[in-house]
Amino acid sequence: MEFFLGWFSHPIFKNGDYNEVMKRRIQERSLAQGLSKSRLPEFTESEKRRIKGTYDYFGLNHYTTVLAYNINFPKDVMSYDSDRAVGTVTDRTWLSSGSDWLKIAPFGFRKLLRWIKEEYNNPPIYVTENGVSERGAFEFNDTWRMYYYRTYINEALKAVVLDGVDLRGYTAWSLMDNLEWAMGYEEKFGLYYVNFSDPALPRRPKASAKYYTQIINCNGFPDPAMGPHPCLEQEPEVTPTEPTPGAAGSVRFFGLDLTSQGAEVALYVLLAISAVGALGLALFAYTYRKSSKRSHKQSHMELSSKR
Repeated sequence: MEFFLGWFSHPIFKNGDYNEVMKRRIQERSLAQGLSKSRLPEFTESEKRRIKGTYDYFGLNHYTTVLAYNINFPKDVMSYDSDRAVGTVTDRTWLSSGSDWLKIAPFGFRKLLRWIKEEYNNPPIYVTENGVSERGAFEFNDTWRMYYYRTYINEALKAVVLDGVDLRGYTAWSLMDNLEWAMGYEEKFGLYYVNFSDPALPRRPKASAKYYTQIINCNGFPDPAMGPHPCLEQEPEVTPTEPTPGAAGSVRFFGLDLTSQGAEVALYVLLAISAVGALGLALFAYTYRKSSKRSHKQSHMELSSKR
């Protein structure tokens, strides 16, 4: 743990320096290899002060667990593995995934969260990635992924409720299938299947997408002993109506079914009629006003002549 997670976390969350396990082991092997000092770089006191406490929260990517055992490498071997002097294996009973390195071992998730709490004084934790892969032909009913999320999220829940871990957020990896680094598109982690052979990249939800939505809607796992929970009620599926023959792309315009082109022409005609009407109204008002002035002038002249 100290050579993996603690390598980066210890300086930030504790004292600004590498942990003592790393410092001691690398120094011992460096001196045994004839070097005058440790191969592990040293922070200055100024750097330690600058690094210590520079965090807002603990962001954690977690996928799997391994079992560790001690192993002694020849002293002339200079490598990360020989410095930590640890080998790793997995239990053959653990479920596999689409990735060779990823075995499903949910119990390790809770242990890791508890270790972070105890080692770094219970910082706020956000799980930024957690998920499982598949490989091969697309399968809509990805039961292994539903099992993964159910068991891993349950272990996170235990860490919060039973262990007092300050876990504030959880993010499933990933929303949809995507490029998985060196593995390309062979390994897929998505809740949504993506057809990469189609230029339009159509998406299709896997069964796990519906299951994960249910977990969110219920904010966890309702107790079956309490009976059916409202969050488990499925919304009625909307059946798309078949378009009327010949009405594809039609637009309703003043109660009429027109094509988009016909509706556009009708709109221009309506605007033209409105413009002509407005012009006619203005002309009528002008003529009426002019006529009124002439009539008023004649009446005034008749009145003057009578006097």
